[in-house]
Amino acid sequence: MRYIFLLLLIAGSVGIFVAVIIPRYDAINIERAQLTGYNADLITANQLQQSRDTLIAQYNNINQTDITNIKTLLPDSVDDIRLIIQLDSLATKNGLSSLRNLNYDAPQASTKTGTAGTASAGAAPVANATPTLSPSVSQSTYGQFVISFETTGQYSNFLSFMSDLEQNLRLVDITDVEFTPAQATSTGTTTAPTAATGLGYKVTLTTYWLKQ
Repeated sequence: MRYIFLLLLIAGSVGIFVAVIIPRYDAINIERAQLTGYNADLITANQLQQSRDTLIAQYNNINQTDITNIKTLLPDSVDDIRLIIQLDSLATKNGLSSLRNLNYDAPQASTKTGTAGTASAGAAPVANATPTLSPSVSQSTYGQFVISFETTGQYSNFLSFMSDLEQNLRLVDITDVEFTPAQATSTGTTTAPTAATGLGYKVTLTTYWLKQ
């Protein structure tokens, strides 16, 4: 009888171990693995927060003048009107005439693309077409803004104008320059250049902006 009781006790202990202890042990192991994962995520989050704080501190330590220069070099929008005003100011500063026969693609703020238009300096663009961007351009992190314009003046003044464009903080690429040995009047006739009028110039340039 005594042996039977011991056997029943052992069997009951094994049953309790299998039915209760093992499931609880497996559950504890699962919770322990989850806790390890949570701790790893917490460590990663703390590292990311430290990196963010470091970058913020570095950004705040940048001189405001340098930030302004960077935004001028590669702005986050085309700001075509300001660019036209700047180009016209550089032209007149160097003794050239005000810009005329402006031709460019006026970008839209929502899509960073736009409609082709022509205008005189300071005038609003006239929309007349919708350009199709190639996949390489549309998927790029930066956009290109192409503008052409005409001006008149002495060749030496034009060289000074080109030099100012080269040294200008905003990044521009001169892609084409056409020289006109005669100046067209408002009536459409052509007159010979004089010492006062000099030559006519048609300049095409490309500038860039950073997509958001």
